[in-house]
Amino acid sequence: MGRRLEIAAAAALTAAALWAGQARAAEEASPEAASSGLHIELNRVTDNGGGGCRLTFVVRNATGGEVPQPRFEFVLFDSDGLVDRLTTFDFGALPPEKTSVRQFDLAGVACGKLGRILVNGPAQCGEGGAAAHCQAQLSLASRADIPLGR
Repeated sequence: MGRRLEIAAAAALTAAALWAGQARAAEEASPEAASSGLHIELNRVTDNGGGGCRLTFVVRNATGGEVPQPRFEFVLFDSDGLVDRLTTFDFGALPPEKTSVRQFDLAGVACGKLGRILVNGPAQCGEGGAAAHCQAQLSLASRADIPLGR
């Protein structure tokens, strides 16, 4: 009887440890859980009704300070992997510890033809890269069917 109890207790402890490890891994993988930096999520990609495509981003500023005017260069690839265009998105002022939503309409871009989006890096960093968004750690995610990466 004692041996069975030991085995049952070991199994319960193992299950609890595995569950805690999985919960921690899921938490760390979430853009919201990252400790600092700018977190940009491509949340939705929709036709804008005018022959173009609307990209909706959810942005969280976890830098600890305001980021006045973050701009990033994005590269749009078509579904064949060819560069369609380079463009710069201005995310506007991002208050500290706040989540914001930003939308960008792309004229002449069919959403169904987009294959992936690359964040080429920060734009307009100023002298010595001093702008806040150029110094911030950047994490990216996508909930859309189109991958967002570096």
